[in-house]
Amino acid sequence: IPRSIGGKSIRENVFCCCVDCNRRKGGRTPAEARMKLITRPKKPKWDPFSNIYIKAVRYKEWEPFLSFVDVSYWNVELEE
Repeated sequence: IPRSIGGKSIRENVFCCCVDCNRRKGGRTPAEARMKLITRPKKPKWDPFSNIYIKAVRYKEWEPFLSFVDVSYWNVELEE
């Protein structure tokens, strides 16, 4: 359920997608946007933020220019 129509920022309601798909979906449900999920959503078995940060560290020359937020591309905290 999109936050624009009362959805909450909780793990069960947050899913990852590319920027283009997120723009296409907008404030609608996937069904309203006539979009299908490629895979069934599931809870990650690892901490995604740790994995993203570890990948970014591979490029040492980028470190002076990237904060953890830049690397994770996440700007909304989960409510629960």
